[in-house]
Amino acid sequence: MASTSSRSRGRYARTAGRRREIAAAVLDLVMEKGHAQVTIAEVARRVAASEATVLYHYPSKDHLLVAALERDDEVAVAQAEQDGVPPGAGLPGLDLDTLAAHVRGAAGREPVLRLRAVLSGLAAIPGHPAEAYFAQHYRVAVETYARLVADRQRGGQAHPSLDPVEVARQFVATWEGLQAQWLITPDFDLGATLVSALRRLSGQNWMEATRAVLEPPTGI
Repeated sequence: MASTSSRSRGRYARTAGRRREIAAAVLDLVMEKGHAQVTIAEVARRVAASEATVLYHYPSKDHLLVAALERDDEVAVAQAEQDGVPPGAGLPGLDLDTLAAHVRGAAGREPVLRLRAVLSGLAAIPGHPAEAYFAQHYRVAVETYARLVADRQRGGQAHPSLDPVEVARQFVATWEGLQAQWLITPDFDLGATLVSALRRLSGQNWMEATRAVLEPPTGI
């Protein structure tokens, strides 16, 4: 006879599996139709469940859309591991051309970007389902780009007197603002513009200009 703990673990595994299945279905619908067209009824049909079952796991459409973002993050991590990027490696050592290519790749998932833009605004409402997700998202983003700036400071590619966390926070804010503009009028290269912003915010342009004066390639 199965123990109580074994039965509990089995129910937990089934519940977690069902939640992942629902989240994946919502993400598929976002990519196919856009977040505004996602309905609980359509999600239920996709996972062959009742609407009541979907709402048992995710009590509102906004909860479902947050789950889609969480699923998209999981897909991105899995892709990075497949590409040989070790977990937790972050961005230190990343060259700016690769960063620009990463941004362009993300822009190719425009429906998800639009969903992020909408939910990030709603996350400012205390208690909204997206509040905790974006609090974590911004914390990780600032920590990650602060490590990138610190790494570039050690390599002489960023001004040594700048606070990496402050630069990272400004860069994340710039990224979101430029992304919002691009979603409305995509008439500029988002990747190249963000790289240009990072160069300015981190003092890279100043560092390069100073070296050109102090260490001219043709000598003095």
